[in-house]
Amino acid sequence: MPIALPPIHIGGIELPPEPAEPPTPMDVYCAWNFCQHVEDRNRRFSIATTAQDIASPEDVSHARIYLHQVLHAAATGGPAGMADLQPLIVQAVQQLNNINQQLNQHMLATDQRFNQIDHRLNQIEGRQLEMFEVLCQAYNQGCRDGTQRPYKTIPFRLPDGGTELPETVGLPALQDARSIETLLDADLNTYLLRYNIPHAGNLNRATKVGRLKAFLGCTRQPW
Repeated sequence: MPIALPPIHIGGIELPPEPAEPPTPMDVYCAWNFCQHVEDRNRRFSIATTAQDIASPEDVSHARIYLHQVLHAAATGGPAGMADLQPLIVQAVQQLNNINQQLNQHMLATDQRFNQIDHRLNQIEGRQLEMFEVLCQAYNQGCRDGTQRPYKTIPFRLPDGGTELPETVGLPALQDARSIETLLDADLNTYLLRYNIPHAGNLNRATKVGRLKAFLGCTRQPW
């Protein structure tokens, strides 16, 4: 009796070719390879883009049953001497399983290395932002009150490592000393908060303005 193909329809995974009677070693390999793909889709469903790409537990069961049927038919229903190949078939399947396990371990180690590299890149980006802030502060110090040369804008740092210009969130541009000194109290507090400048609620306005000036590199004192 021919072995029916498993009732599985998963995007990106083709059914194996119909096995011969009795199954050949190539049929055994195709059945094993198909089973591995189905199990992989069940373990790593995050790589699937749609629900049709995910292997359910029932799919895994059907794939394993199909593999068992092919192995059994190849070992018991083949021509003379086929039964003697059963240990070799089982050994080959075990070797392939070992290879698959080694590949999974290698992929896990690779993912860990990528995570380490990503962490280091984030650290480098953080240092670059710090260097850019220092350069802007040094430039602004050379501009004195900013009336002849406007100050460079220091962007806000975002939690994800990116940056954001104050103007993009509705804050006035700080291009000279006067624009700092005439900030509305609400905008002043927002600047201090976004630049992570310490500012207790009981600080007077002059102290807050002085701290913001010092961070930006404004050298006009007093105001």
